[in-house]
Amino acid sequence: MLKRIKFVLPIAAAILATVAVSGCSVNERSAMEEGKKAISEIQPILSKRDKVINMSQVTEQAGFDSPERAVKAYLEGLRDNDLKRMTDSFSENANTDDIMRQYTILCGLDLEAEGPVIFKNQADVKAFVEKLDNSIKTVDFSSMKLIGFIAPEDLEEAYASQKHQENLIKAAQRYGGDKLVSCVAAVEVGDIKYILVFDVIRKDGRWYNHQIGGIFANMLGMDREAVGIITLDTEDEKSLKQLLPDLSKNLLETEAVGGAEKSAVSNIEAGGFDSPQMAAKSYLESLAANEQDKMIGGFAVESYVDHFDFQSRLESTGGYIFMQQEINLPVINGFTRDLNIQSRKKEIQRNILKQYAALGSYSGKDMSDLVQIGNLNISSALSEMPKRLNLNSIKILGYINPEQLSKSYETNKFQDLRLRRMKIYGSDKAESVAVAFEYNGARYIICIDTLKYDDRWYIQQLEGDLSMQLGLDSYYAGIMPFDYLENPEIDNLILPFN
Repeated sequence: MLKRIKFVLPIAAAILATVAVSGCSVNERSAMEEGKKAISEIQPILSKRDKVINMSQVTEQAGFDSPERAVKAYLEGLRDNDLKRMTDSFSENANTDDIMRQYTILCGLDLEAEGPVIFKNQADVKAFVEKLDNSIKTVDFSSMKLIGFIAPEDLEEAYASQKHQENLIKAAQRYGGDKLVSCVAAVEVGDIKYILVFDVIRKDGRWYNHQIGGIFANMLGMDREAVGIITLDTEDEKSLKQLLPDLSKNLLETEAVGGAEKSAVSNIEAGGFDSPQMAAKSYLESLAANEQDKMIGGFAVESYVDHFDFQSRLESTGGYIFMQQEINLPVINGFTRDLNIQSRKKEIQRNILKQYAALGSYSGKDMSDLVQIGNLNISSALSEMPKRLNLNSIKILGYINPEQLSKSYETNKFQDLRLRRMKIYGSDKAESVAVAFEYNGARYIICIDTLKYDDRWYIQQLEGDLSMQLGLDSYYAGIMPFDYLENPEIDNLILPFN
């Protein structure tokens, strides 16, 4: 039986050796500070291993008649480079980090198994980027086949036990459904056959994908980073044939659309602003109004991904840790672009979540259960934050020129560093902004980094360079009380917005 053969699990648990990465540099010694700063940026302040809880967010998809049909819809989206179709097959927000993991494994990349990749020189970086490019370009997903489905109990007898089935029902109820099953698909991508494991949930009589890998993958002893993928070798295929006699079948129902590249998202970023100050002002106004879509829309998202110089970033950091980068893959096609856009959006959401937590801390409210999001989905945590904080009282006072707060802001050394970062971000200009505001009777300054693309300004990140120069801990996401600056002339530095 297939369950007794050796499975080659393509991903092992990654060991995050941050010290080893941050100790490397590709260019001259003067770039070491930039490398350390960049590496600190890619380390997760908040956990990236989000455990989804019961949420009511439903996708545009109306569900499917069976678990197999839900999985087939997902695979058809993968075949057609259509990330939106894949995510729409889920009942709740799909974990796009897991989709990225699955995609890279199917492209023959063992990025998490490699652990931290250290670069000694620019040639190492170039070779690594070429490896990513070639691995993704050479896999033809448009020819992917769904060979068939395997009964989970044929791989693990315990799946069919009464106790396990009862536990699946309890799990379904926790997630707002009435039934949860594991669905095991055998697929062929290129010349390699794989087994893919999914959890599928039934809600209101309709089936949706719940997660990639999941409960049954854990039952098989697979690492989470393997996202339910088993790579089959020749001997494995012989055993697979006992369960699926015809390995030439293709159960995908619709014709591939010639590798067409559809966008999973549209216009996450808004149209930009006339100045860095107006970008920051608009963000605070949206924060006060609890308009989170507008808050995210003030950031550079599509522009950031489209202009990002992946190779220059790796040269500046001197290392790469998969799923710990701000951008994990070079933009090779529309699908990797969409994956990067989703990663960028999630990073922005984490940044905003930290800021809510900082405001809660200043207000004497405990937000630790929402910041430690191992028990909450990011979207759920963001929706919960405003319920605990009344931000309507935020009053914007004006802005302060960054050079008035930090003497080092205009030094040649810092401006050289800024120019190198502009090359990485592909931006026309980069500026830090400080905006003064009042909240609950106390006055604060928020530091924000902005970028200019095509004569429009967008937010790059909350906190950033100015906050770092002022010595503010990253936990506070760029927000500091007036008293922190110990500047008696602070009121005279505030300028009105035009």
